[in-house]
Amino acid sequence: MEWEAWVTLAVIVIFLVVLALDLAPPDLVMFTSLTFLWVIKIIPTDAFLKGFCSSGLATVGALFVVVKGMDASGTVDRAFRVILGRQTTVRMARARICLVMFLLSGLFNNTPLVAMIIPIIREWARSREFAPSLFLMPADFATVMGGLLTMIGTSTNLQVNDFLSQRKQATFGFLEPGYVGLPVGAVVVTIMVLISDWFLPKNKGGLFRELREKGDDLVTALEVTPDSRFVGKRVLDLLVACQVPTSSLLKIRRPLHPATHQAQPERVGAAPDANLNQRKGAGEGAVAVADGHAALEVDEVDEVGLDSRGLILASLEAEVHPGLLQEEGITEVFPVPPEEVAQAGDILLLSMSRDEVVEALGRWNSVGGGVRVSAVHASDLVSSGSEFVEVVLGPNCPIVGQPISRGGQLFESVYRTCLVAVRPRPSKGSQPEDASEAAGGKPVSTSSHPRASGTFAPGDTAMVVAPLGAELPKSDFFMITRVGRVQPPRKLYDFVPLVLFVTGLCLAATETVDMLMVAFVLLLVFIAGGWVKASDYAKVIDWRLLVLIGASTGMSEAMARSGLSKELAAILKSVNLPDRWMLGLLFTVMVIVTEVVTNNAAVALGLPIALDLAKSMNLKSHKPLTMAVMLGASVGFAMPMGYATHLMVMGPGGYTVKDFLKFGIVIDVLWIIGITAIMPSIYPLE
Repeated sequence: MEWEAWVTLAVIVIFLVVLALDLAPPDLVMFTSLTFLWVIKIIPTDAFLKGFCSSGLATVGALFVVVKGMDASGTVDRAFRVILGRQTTVRMARARICLVMFLLSGLFNNTPLVAMIIPIIREWARSREFAPSLFLMPADFATVMGGLLTMIGTSTNLQVNDFLSQRKQATFGFLEPGYVGLPVGAVVVTIMVLISDWFLPKNKGGLFRELREKGDDLVTALEVTPDSRFVGKRVLDLLVACQVPTSSLLKIRRPLHPATHQAQPERVGAAPDANLNQRKGAGEGAVAVADGHAALEVDEVDEVGLDSRGLILASLEAEVHPGLLQEEGITEVFPVPPEEVAQAGDILLLSMSRDEVVEALGRWNSVGGGVRVSAVHASDLVSSGSEFVEVVLGPNCPIVGQPISRGGQLFESVYRTCLVAVRPRPSKGSQPEDASEAAGGKPVSTSSHPRASGTFAPGDTAMVVAPLGAELPKSDFFMITRVGRVQPPRKLYDFVPLVLFVTGLCLAATETVDMLMVAFVLLLVFIAGGWVKASDYAKVIDWRLLVLIGASTGMSEAMARSGLSKELAAILKSVNLPDRWMLGLLFTVMVIVTEVVTNNAAVALGLPIALDLAKSMNLKSHKPLTMAVMLGASVGFAMPMGYATHLMVMGPGGYTVKDFLKFGIVIDVLWIIGITAIMPSIYPLE
């Protein structure tokens, strides 16, 4: 090989390692690699810019706005709720969900489509006491497969056509991917529906489900007693003195008429009970008391005073005191200003477990104030002025890369919301365990997480309490779900985007009008009609994806111009397999690469090799091999980090990496078998 090919190969190996280890965003890695090859003159300026000036790239960007308009109209949302039905079995519901997602995904971009259906499926499943984990992963997989039905189903399809067009090669028609994707996808979806129960967890859900089931371990109420010396002083000073993280403060419930009762703590004898000391830390309700006092099993008492400091602990198993959180005449301070002053009777709601609060108060050695710890369920956090919102962090979120331990402060300062819990998605190379993390970065469940002291990453799921109706920037998150949100009634005008969209697709499918023109006309019509705000259209476009696609095209050019793709094609040809098995091998390689890196990067690496391999095999058409690359770059189901929609369902479904591995590998193998068996019949290898 020439030195240009060796350098290009070295650059590709480096960026594959960086992507596999999740050390930097794919768009940045690809763009940096391309820029380096441009600087050392392996590719000229026109090849460097070619991917960023393409019609395929413009079409992908315009379709983001078009899909946003469809989402805003609510027609897809409403239709999906009707399709799910009221009375059904798990398997029948899963079959309907997968069928609809499989067909719709050929017309919509995968990412916004999955974002639309996740809250619908979860609300429907909860109302029928089904676990969302039985539906979300199959729905995600069916969506990815449906993207292989048309040229606009996924961005990689458009990327392939754009590359072929620039190389003066025959391109694929609008419905051509479906010639192979439909029969293979239909068979795999059917098998997936039938075998899902063998592989999927049957009792998992998102943080809403965990909040309902483990709400007692997520939030604790801390009442300021009338004799507390912190009455009239800053609330944050009280928390610091109690050694409670200030970021854990969610809101304050304040009686309109402050309590006038005087706390009468019952003293604990100074002589420690040896038997109780032996049980210190042994049980879940064990509380260690500082300064030589006895360790008490708080499960056994209703209200215990620890010492003369006026520290009062309510039983960890006690119900919320009537009047504490539920009586009338209570106002809320939310969000809590930094200078807010504590008043007698204030109830501070903290995003910590009761044991954590009790442990912190047990270390409270030098404060002569009074507080009372009471049991409270996390569902009591919301009121008429606030609501629970679950978000899945996207790559553009400013919190990504920040310490999880500072999550409470970050969500409060950036979004004016209170962080209740976080479920970090496992990082690459971590153990496939599941856990939830408190706002302060401490576990709220019995399992531990390898990233408990790490940083936020795309795909992490967070539960926050937000002011009712507060708008969070959609560009920062893969998904935003509000619990109990009532869908507004739909008007006839709302169906106009659907009619226009279907009309545009028919024109593109019959090749009457180019898809680029259809996308841009719909973009302008949707803005003019009010379905997309003129001030928001730029926000809904995934600019980082566009950078990735543009840079990927440049990398494909570098492989071709340096001669690397020809050398790799010769290596594959030297294996001397029959043509059918050569096609299967190429498809398998693309699936493996897609699992490790992104689908756009995988297709950029595979296309030049496919073209050169087709020449070395003396094929009349490149389409069998380039189709194998196009489909293989989107068939990656075993690793959640390889595809955005996998990350989107991971948190809401409560899935682990192990769940994806054991189910996704089966789906990958089914696709490899299907493509190897069917593709040569549709695209003859001659």
